[in-house]
Amino acid sequence: MALRPTTPPLNALRAFEAAARLGSFARAADELSVTAGAISQQVANLEASLGMALFDRKGPKLTLREAGRAYLPTLCRALDEIEAATLDLVTHGAGERKLVIGTLHTLASSWLIPKLNRFQNEHPDIRPVIETLALNFATPDRSPDLSARQIDVGLYFGEGSWSGMISDKLFDEIQVVVAKPGYIASTDANTKTPPVDPANLMGRYPRLVHTTRPKAWHDWAQANGVTVIGVPGPGFEHFFMLIEAAKAGMGIALLPRVLIEGELAKGSLEIISDAALKSRGSYYLITPESRMDVPEVQAFRDWVLGLCR
Repeated sequence: MALRPTTPPLNALRAFEAAARLGSFARAADELSVTAGAISQQVANLEASLGMALFDRKGPKLTLREAGRAYLPTLCRALDEIEAATLDLVTHGAGERKLVIGTLHTLASSWLIPKLNRFQNEHPDIRPVIETLALNFATPDRSPDLSARQIDVGLYFGEGSWSGMISDKLFDEIQVVVAKPGYIASTDANTKTPPVDPANLMGRYPRLVHTTRPKAWHDWAQANGVTVIGVPGPGFEHFFMLIEAAKAGMGIALLPRVLIEGELAKGSLEIISDAALKSRGSYYLITPESRMDVPEVQAFRDWVLGLCR
């Protein structure tokens, strides 16, 4: 076992991280269920072992010095990983063949989960665990963050190029205009049944907006030779919210067909125009390069790629 002679005691690191994050020894003490004096002593011991001050102490207020600001982000990530690893062990145990699949919320509920029983039947010894895929909002493309929850493989939307990931295209995204069945006829006596000409949709019905894709309606209109007129309708952050709003009759929605096949089959939504939009992005299976040789990952990759051929 490798020795780590320069690594400070965990209690001192936890005390510093809490005090730096909360800006107070007293608040850190409350969080860690110790006294403020104990936090102060642990931080002082840490500073002594490092040979440098991490805080400027001015009365009750703590201000991080340059050394403290440099140390804190890496320490936070390390403590988060320890917490995640501990929670994973306590929750799931050890020795089992578990596969953690990170995926976008609506893609999981509308596309993956209805098919997942097939994977279970083919691989009964592998236990899939589905988690919402975290996104790194600090990057321009909101790149997927598979490190946040120790995810083995992910299902993601984008243009297919992310650092440290192997990307396999699953399928394109085709967006269609939908509404609650009967919605068009009930709001416009002159329009009885779909399909509706794209130009006749603009300005006549509330356009439900997916707030993380605010230009989608404009892209659809441009692709189909019409102009967007009228103010946008209510906005929703996730596709599953948009789906429910359309089903409730709040307006017309532009939605990826792959996410609403169930609603179309059940008749809770209907396509109201022949005009569609092929998105610039597609859906991908993404795998961290470091996980490519894991047998459970290989089994899932083979299955999902075969499913999409």
